Parts: sequence; C-alpha cells; structure tokens
Amino acid sequence: MIALMILTIKHTRFHFLKVLLAIGLMLGKAESFAIEVEGLYQATIIVESRNNEEERRRAFSEAMREVLIKVSGLTSTINPASIRRALNNPEPFVESFKTQATIQPLNPEEVVSELREVIAIEVNFYESEIQRLLDENNIPIWPINRPETLVWLIVEDELEERQILGSGNLRAGTIAGTLKDFADERGLPLLFPLLDLEDQLRLNVNTLWELDEMAIINASRRYQAESILALRIYRSLSGEIFARSLYFFRDNVFSYEEFELSEEDFIRGTVNLATNELSQYYSVLISGTESSVKVNMQIDGINSPEDYSQLLKYLSALNGVRSFQLTRIKNSSLSLELDTGGQLRQLVETIALESFLQEVVELSRTDDAVSMHYRWVQN
Repeated sequence: MIALMILTIKHTRFHFLKVLLAIGLMLGKAESFAIEVEGLYQATIIVESRNNEEERRRAFSEAMREVLIKVSGLTSTINPASIRRALNNPEPFVESFKTQATIQPLNPEEVVSELREVIAIEVNFYESEIQRLLDENNIPIWPINRPETLVWLIVEDELEERQILGSGNLRAGTIAGTLKDFADERGLPLLFPLLDLEDQLRLNVNTLWELDEMAIINASRRYQAESILALRIYRSLSGEIFARSLYFFRDNVFSYEEFELSEEDFIRGTVNLATNELSQYYSVLISGTESSVKVNMQIDGINSPEDYSQLLKYLSALNGVRSFQLTRIKNSSLSLELDTGGQLRQLVETIALESFLQEVVELSRTDDAVSMHYRWVQN
C-alpha cells in the first residue's frame, strides 16, 4: 500500500505585521460573524470500564490533550516539555467529571445492527488553569468567538454517482458526520449550504467535482463566509479513497490531497488545515507582548444609559483589550483610551468578526498612537 499526502499553498500569505508597521492594518471588513463555541474546556473520552483508575487517568490525559488543542487551535500545543508533564499529571486541572453509559449500534451504517454498551467519561477542566498553562508556554489562545467555516462536500461512489452532502447527512458513520465530529474536536464551527435551487444554479455537481475555485467562491457569497472548505472524495471498488480539498481563507487558497488512505485521515487532515490557519490568525496571547501601542477609540451611537452599560460590558469581555479608560463624552459619542497589550491586530479582527461595532472611519496610525472610529450597533 502506497500512501501519499500532499499539501500546497496557493498565493502568498498576507504579512499583517508589515502592514501594521506601515500603518497599515487596513484589514478588509469581515462580512461573516463569529459564533460562540461551547464546550472548549470539556471533552468526552470512551473507556473500557467505569471504575478502573488507570482507565480514568488515561481518559483525563486524553481529554486534557483534546482541550489544549481545541483552546489553542494547534496540534503543536502539546509539544513543550512542561505541557507533556502536565498531561502525565492531569488531575490538578480537572474541575469535574462524570461517567455515562449509552447503548449504541455496533455498526451505525447498518439498518439493523447488534447493540453494545459504550462507557464514556465527560471531563471538565478549570478554564483559568488551562489558560495559565498555555500562557506560561507562550501559546496564544483562540477566543471562544470563532467564525463559521462553510463546507461544500461532494462524494463519488464506485458506480460513478456523485452527491453533494449537507446538514441532512450528519448522522454517525457518514462522511459528513465524521467531518462534523472532527471539527467539534477542534472547536471549529461548520456551516453547511442549504443546497436549494439557488445553490444548485450557482454550483452544480460537476462544477463542484472539478473544484472550480471561482464557482465555489461565487456560490459562497450568499453565506457571507470568508472561511470555506470544499472537499471531493472518490471511493474505489476496493474501498480505497482518492480525495482532494480546497480551503479558502481571505486571500489564500490551500490545497490538500490524499491517495490510498482512509476517509478519516483525509477529513482529519482537512480539518487540521483549516483550524491551524484560523487559530494562528485570530489567536491572542493572554500576557500580551512587551510593546503596547496607545489606542484611541471613538464610539458613536451611545444614545441611552442602556447603550452605555452594554458597551462597557462588551469592551470588558473583548479579546485584545487589557484595560480601557473613558477620556471624553460629547453628545452621543464616547472617546476611550485602550490598552491592547501589543495585540492590535487581534483586537481589530475580533471587532470585525462581531456585529456590535460598525466601522465609521478606517483605522489610522501616527508614530505613537492608533485611532479607531466605530458606531455602536444595537443588537
């Protein structure tokens, strides 16, 4: 058996730091909005026994490994020696756990199947301790608000019949279900197309099978998605797969291929590609950096005490803002001075992901300060 994995990158990665130094940071407005991902500090692990201490310890370690990768977005997170030591002694990080048993079919793809008891341990970790461990190892955290990734998934079987799969195929054991499971493990929210008449007119089966880049981008515009996955999978008569995926993110297009490997390997590799790119782009280092730039922010549209209260609540929870101080109030506008801890790019991107602040004037920069001007949008 010959196994071949290919990863290529088309177009040059946009160097945001160069733009920041130039003053740039003229980042395009994100049209897609983030959703809050639940369960980042929780994982469920299958075990052989309810009461075996060794199995429980293994489950704690595997669950902690999954959580560290999910919170940071990077599989390389578990490489540092201090994190490997923590994985060997996970108990201090565990806030709570519970054991649960379910009866499941032995083969989910069969209509009638034997049943089996599946025992799992659901482990919840202390958010502060996980974040502290990552920060001590200088590993940024991918915030809880994450953009959805639009998925176009097409499969051709041994009879050369092609089918686009959507949200109606997410049951266990299906390709779409496996994709959703791997994405959940990485904290990657997915969005499946409606596959209605408009989708079919914009992107038919044959065009998607060809992975036509412009057709995929055009068909995705209605979903306002800047993160897009397109997967093509062919199953041979012998059960082998030949698969390719494209990942679109901002100005980059990434291509990933696998030959004669399993569907799970291909899907896992595709999910890893997307999460690695997104997490590196949006991640925030808790302790910040040594250099911190003065940020002056003007916010219009504060028309009531409720607006003011909601704005303060929003800023207090905003990733990339360490502290802020009110400097001026005039009519319905506020001026604030923000401490970003040197993480200006993450702040701009987080604001763009959400719908609370609408840009009025593009960001500008002098030698020692950045000016930002937004309007508060009532939600």
